[in-house]
Amino acid sequence: MELPSQDSADDSSALDEQQLLLEESLELVVSVYNEAIGEGVRDPVVILLDCEDKIGGQIARGWLGRAAVGEAIADQQAEDPSGETTTVFARAFPWAECTKQVPEVFPYLAPIFASELPADGFLAISVTSGGASALTVPHDAFDESPSSEE
Repeated sequence: MELPSQDSADDSSALDEQQLLLEESLELVVSVYNEAIGEGVRDPVVILLDCEDKIGGQIARGWLGRAAVGEAIADQQAEDPSGETTTVFARAFPWAECTKQVPEVFPYLAPIFASELPADGFLAISVTSGGASALTVPHDAFDESPSSEE
């Protein structure tokens, strides 16, 4: 019996953290997606950043500027001194743009962008724990149409 290596344990833990970040930020991610649809963005992919993560913070500072991210982190830490929540930022980009740019930063996500968009929801990239995961947000997580209400 082969035991998992430390790397695979770290990868599993990072994946869990990336999924948890998305789950905890679902309202924000859906809002950003809906806003992008309203603005006519074709096939939006939402990128969710943990601004307190090394990689997520670097990307956020590139998009928003060092001062804005620093202020957001300070505000979040003042709001939650326990440190149980993190500072997040989300932005939507067209699928076509992501197919080129995301694999440049996260080469291990290239296979995701070499395939088709998910048919059962939209794609979100969660960046935390030193990496990123591509996750599908299912339609039922954001479908505002009343399906079973009378």
